[in-house]
Amino acid sequence: MNTNKLLKVFLLIAGLTAVVLTSGKIFDFGLFEDENSAKNQPVVLTDQTAFFPDLFDDFSYYEHDTVSDCYYLYDSKDKLNCYVLLTMPYCESIEGFGGCIPFAIVFNPDDKIRELYLLENSETPSWIESLEEDGFFDLFVGMTCEEVLSTEINAVTGATFSSEAIIQSCNKRLSLYADTGNVNRGKSWVEILGLVVSFLFLIFSLLSFLNPQKVNRFRIFLLIASVGILGFWQGDFLSLALLNNWLINGMKIWQQIFLFVVLILSVLLPLITNKDFYCQYVCPFGSAQELVGKINKKKITFSPPLTKALKYIRFVFLFVLFVMLVVAVDFSVENFEPFSAFKFEFASVTVLILALVVLFLSIFFNKPWCRFFCPTGALLSLLRGKSGKTKKKGIKTGLLINIILGVSVLVLIYVNFLTNDDQVKETSKKETIIMNNALEVIHNRKSVRHFTYEPVTEEQLETIVKAGMAAPTARNLQPWAFVVVTDRGKLNDLADALPYAKMLFDAQAAIIVCGDMEKAATDVDSTYWVKDCSAETQNILLAVESMGLGAVWTAAFPYAERMNPVIEILNLPEHIRPLNVIPVGVPTGEDKPKDKWKPERLHWEKW
Repeated sequence: MNTNKLLKVFLLIAGLTAVVLTSGKIFDFGLFEDENSAKNQPVVLTDQTAFFPDLFDDFSYYEHDTVSDCYYLYDSKDKLNCYVLLTMPYCESIEGFGGCIPFAIVFNPDDKIRELYLLENSETPSWIESLEEDGFFDLFVGMTCEEVLSTEINAVTGATFSSEAIIQSCNKRLSLYADTGNVNRGKSWVEILGLVVSFLFLIFSLLSFLNPQKVNRFRIFLLIASVGILGFWQGDFLSLALLNNWLINGMKIWQQIFLFVVLILSVLLPLITNKDFYCQYVCPFGSAQELVGKINKKKITFSPPLTKALKYIRFVFLFVLFVMLVVAVDFSVENFEPFSAFKFEFASVTVLILALVVLFLSIFFNKPWCRFFCPTGALLSLLRGKSGKTKKKGIKTGLLINIILGVSVLVLIYVNFLTNDDQVKETSKKETIIMNNALEVIHNRKSVRHFTYEPVTEEQLETIVKAGMAAPTARNLQPWAFVVVTDRGKLNDLADALPYAKMLFDAQAAIIVCGDMEKAATDVDSTYWVKDCSAETQNILLAVESMGLGAVWTAAFPYAERMNPVIEILNLPEHIRPLNVIPVGVPTGEDKPKDKWKPERLHWEKW
């Protein structure tokens, strides 16, 4: 094995190590259970999981199995209280009379259903109440997953659409859960047939791999079988998302025996023969590209140097995904590969579009995804050496690239450990943080001073001002008034007159927040209007952020040299005082939010 090959293996091991250390688990075995377990971390609840504390009084934390998408909920004594399956997004296409009915299937630790917990929905409340009165939800209580799947539960007369949607959603979600191997149930004859046919296909693939000259004339049948059997029927394929899940959460070999055998062959055969097995003879998406490519035999080709350069893209892509996994970027790996498009009822729109684009390009280019972009193929190719002699110059280039990538991964491991350690030390008490859209908007708000020339619509501006009027106000006097400016001449005049509002030259609109002295509570405190209008201004800034626009607070009050030009340009009456001028527009992206959190300024109970 040459030096270049050794460095590739080092890169592979370093990358996998980084992913494992980031997750804190390998094959579902916790590496840092005492210091970094879920029970010692802050409990972060999203909009989707915010109801967990409502399921039982002593809720403390939860663990998430990403393979089965199951949530395990624990109490303050670290005892498992229940586990939860969410029907969304798996069942969003199943609708009742008023639309989709999302709910959670809550299991006791003995694997029997405790309840069906309905989440926010648009169904008619009286129909849901009738289902409860008829004992419809009680039909599921006490049943195991396999019992629900093998029992026919009838819809309720008078609320047929709603009850039927709940039954279908429950069966679909439980079926998906059972397919991950978490339920010990016998395979149906259809599943057994699918497994047998899959292994027959694998034998055919092995024969083609070992003796390509004799079997090559049957390759068209191999391609069709790969797409039809492994792709659309079984949905069996290797992917970076699958390998990542196996690495972290482990795999249930007997429930996924076919993919396990495919993985073993895909690793061992290239090591022994220096020839690719999976990508050329098994992968259903590679087969789909090759089949579509037969529409046009005259493919567009690149020069050898350009082709060689393009082939590095998939390694860069693989490295970027590794980095994203290491730094814990919130993303779904499966959305970066087109394989799940075969299970189109579950695939995201992004994946479906990616798959269609690649298949279209396959008409003009030879298997573009496999050759230039596939990170899974890049990962498997690291196990395959090159036959023949390699030029000395090429080795030096490869050495340099691999050294840079390997060192980068090691640095990421170190930084990740350092960051995680600091986070553990700073978290001395348990806390529950409900991360919703409002908090995200608050923390992402920034003062935007750089705008594009894209317009802001009248509807958007009215929505922003309406949000401003929802602000709190002393004695409900609402002593505010607004002037919205979109005229380019007036915007430029304001920009000329105001020393700290020069961004109005680029902004497409401005909102001037004013105090109405005829409505202000001047009998109590002459500055109440300033406080009320300031609260209203904050609402405006948050509304702007939530709509993907940008804005900045530029002061007018209490400076006479700023207030007077605004009054003159906008012809404000005597009882109206401008508090500020807020430029509004589409941000260029240059301005970023600032982290203003300073723990030392927070005092508990006393100073």
